[in-house]
Amino acid sequence: MFNLKKSLYFLCFTSLFTACFSITLDAKTLNDKEVQRGMALWQVPSMAVSVVTDKDIEFKKGFGKTGHKKGSTVDQHTLFGIMSTTKAMVAAGLLILAEQDKLNLDDLVTKYIPELHFKDPSMTQQITIRDLLAHRTGLPGTDMWPFLQKTPLDIQIQKLVTIDSSTPVRDRFIYQNTMYELAGEVIHRVSGQRWDHFLKKELWLPIGMNQTYGTRAQVPSSQQHVLPYILVDKKIKKVAWNFDDDEANAAGSVWSSIHDMSLWAQFLLNEGKNAKGVQVISLAGIAEMFKPQMLVAKADFYPTTALTKPNWMSYGLGWFQQDFQGRKIDFHTGSLSGLIAIIGLDRANKKAMVVLANQDHAEVRHALLWHVMDQETGDSSVDWNQSIFDLYQEQITASEKRKLKQKNSRISKSKQSLSIEEYVGVYTHESYGDVEVVIKDKQFILKSVRLTFELSHWHFDTFEMKSEANDIEALLNFNLDQSGKARSLHFFGLDFIKQK
Repeated sequence: MFNLKKSLYFLCFTSLFTACFSITLDAKTLNDKEVQRGMALWQVPSMAVSVVTDKDIEFKKGFGKTGHKKGSTVDQHTLFGIMSTTKAMVAAGLLILAEQDKLNLDDLVTKYIPELHFKDPSMTQQITIRDLLAHRTGLPGTDMWPFLQKTPLDIQIQKLVTIDSSTPVRDRFIYQNTMYELAGEVIHRVSGQRWDHFLKKELWLPIGMNQTYGTRAQVPSSQQHVLPYILVDKKIKKVAWNFDDDEANAAGSVWSSIHDMSLWAQFLLNEGKNAKGVQVISLAGIAEMFKPQMLVAKADFYPTTALTKPNWMSYGLGWFQQDFQGRKIDFHTGSLSGLIAIIGLDRANKKAMVVLANQDHAEVRHALLWHVMDQETGDSSVDWNQSIFDLYQEQITASEKRKLKQKNSRISKSKQSLSIEEYVGVYTHESYGDVEVVIKDKQFILKSVRLTFELSHWHFDTFEMKSEANDIEALLNFNLDQSGKARSLHFFGLDFIKQK
């Protein structure tokens, strides 16, 4: 990983309902009105927000109810999914193991997962634990495994040998969730404990995070949690969970409260010390976590750069990073269907903020982050709520224009080549397994392991596929062989070949 002694030497040189618990507010950083205004813009059912320093809680409050207009009032102990903000915790777990001399971040991953092989043999001999954590393996995203096919990690490991790399190792930042699943597996194999069990023992409980769980199934029945929602045609709609209750995914299955996430933020601001002054992660370990590991291109970063105007962007170990008003800001979002999160740190000024919410991609999280981090006042200050909302509305408008263009290009009077029955069958992809096209209850559908899509004719041999449960829409195309029979289908950029 890194040499602890050398690192230590280096450090020497270098109208919504609100919850009913009381706090002390600092109006210069955040207040109820600003949070509620953002929630109203994005129609967020419930949210929990905190602003902390290394010593104090400036703002910590819950808003709304656990369900849309129903459920319990959200407070500081209400549980939310924290999704990809889990990643920094997984990185912390590996840093702890490194400090226990049980691994090194620069060890090859195959030292701990020897059955792992990549399609390019040279990658197998290059990719380290650090590469997993910094999203610099060069592999494209493989999210179809967890989100469509519910592929177990052991099968993903077997199938990685079939995935073509997009770039050479360490050539470009490419966000890759499966690599964090591998990082969790390294924790498992080195410690003998599943990654979330290890984090609970070695990280969460020492910090005092008693309301943090690796899966939804671990949440006690007595403890309330939010439900997931999306916005469809300006109406709030409940959606299905991305993960099963007992599905432990090191890329983002953790659930926590704003109370616990505030402790986590303060722990990081205090350079790895808990509230009792115990050094849970060394100063060198914390420095390593926040050291930039990979530069990130603007195209691979957040659209908010249009407003924050950074000179540089990078990724640490579980953290996006950029400059803002002359300071380095470390932050990370989390997103699953119907759930969002963000945590941001201004380590120079010892200030952090956390937003947890339950409305799909409600970017009020970015608005509140930069509102808190902004030190400008007077005429030069930015209305972050409105500016972020307008920015993303522009993207939504552009997306709607693309959809309209696609709709206008549809050949409405065209006919499909085959009868519906002739498209039916099992279609296979070398990396992503089987999907099945069936007729069920007079409906034409495509079934993956996790999701079911209704198919309706678009034009020629192209069909529109919709998943109401997760609000997914896409086009699927059937390809015919020379004899005029269905040979394959194409969707999400992948070709699935029909089995004989």
